[in-house]
Amino acid sequence: MNLRHIDVILTVRGPKASPYALFDGVKCPLVYEDPVVNVAAYLLEFPELAHPTPVGEPDLGEATLVVGHDEHWCRITDVDRRNVRINLPSYVPRPGDAGAPIIQDDKVVAMLASYWLNDMLGMGPRIDVALRELLDHFRRTNSTTR
Repeated sequence: MNLRHIDVILTVRGPKASPYALFDGVKCPLVYEDPVVNVAAYLLEFPELAHPTPVGEPDLGEATLVVGHDEHWCRITDVDRRNVRINLPSYVPRPGDAGAPIIQDDKVVAMLASYWLNDMLGMGPRIDVALRELLDHFRRTNSTTR
């Protein structure tokens, strides 16, 4: 297994991870889920369909929430070991927005997982932590993705 290149779709897990995710109409099987980090990974069998975005570590300050083709300004207000918290005054997330990437310096740093309307605050798992957990899982279990 080549741990430097794993073709997966990483998203927030929800109460229970679905056994499949759809990506451009292609059914992708679940290969990993972590209820602690709150992520699920699905095998992308046709990686040529994807256009990966670089991954980075989150910092306090300005960021962008990308929902579909729309970008919404937000501010990362707290970063802990596993999650980020954001203030999102310009957009009210809707059902289905979970998993939307949070971008800083043209890198994905987190995903939106939940949102509190009363406070205009959201939170989600850090991408760097989620990817580390995913790679550790594959190393521990000697799983292959192909």
